[in-house]
Parts: sequence; C-alpha cells; structure tokens
Amino acid sequence: MKVAKGPIVVQSYHYDLVNPDSEVKTDLQVQVQDYNDSEEIESTEGKMIQIMTPFGIHPEQAPFAISGLIGQVVQLQDVAADEDYTLSTELMEELSRPLVEQIQIITYQLTAMTLDHGYELNFQPNTGDNEDLDD
Repeated sequence: MKVAKGPIVVQSYHYDLVNPDSEVKTDLQVQVQDYNDSEEIESTEGKMIQIMTPFGIHPEQAPFAISGLIGQVVQLQDVAADEDYTLSTELMEELSRPLVEQIQIITYQLTAMTLDHGYELNFQPNTGDNEDLDD
C-alpha cells in the first residue's frame, strides 16, 4: 500500500523527576482517527488518517516519569477518501513505529541531559492476540 506521511508532531511531552520506588507505569497506546482537516488535498488522492500515540510511562526503578501525545497525519493513497477501512495489525505497527521511536529518542536525550546518562526505553507491541482468556 502506498502511504504518504506528514511530519511527526509532538503535541505534548511532560517529564518529571520522581521517586524511583513510585508505581511502575507503561501505558502507550496507538489510536487511529479520520483526519478531516484536508481542505487543500483532493479527496480522490486517498484516505487521510491521523495516528495518535498517547503515553504515560514510569519505568521500574527509574527516577523519572513521562507522559504526552505524539501524532502524525498519514495518507493511504490506495484507499478512497470516503471508504471505511480498517488497518491491519502489520500496517498499524508500521505506521506507529516512528512515533514510538520519537518517544524513545526524546526520552534518551532528555535523560542524558538531566541524569547524566541516557535512559533507553524498550517497547514491544502488544496486539492482544496472545492474551489468555478464562472461560
């Protein structure tokens, strides 16, 4: 599928120094919504969506916590603008990966400045496919 991407936009990024014993939190989500602010783009050029990644993270024994929202507008060129379309898991991971990497980059750079060493976040996608269900 042909995809055109807009710039990654950091809508918010919040960093706090916290007690390392504070509750561990790893809340990173990927949300997809139609993007309707596409006046300058012809509707025949493809479906416009916005990938949003809200997050709230406090790694185990880390002296910091972060939260924020990062997003990117994407044009699915092979999908009609008015077509209902559901992203596959693979395409969702592909489109959201640069946003997650941006969170990792910002966090590494900020902790390098504030803690004298960069802290690497390591995220693994959780699609819910491997969850155990009790009957």
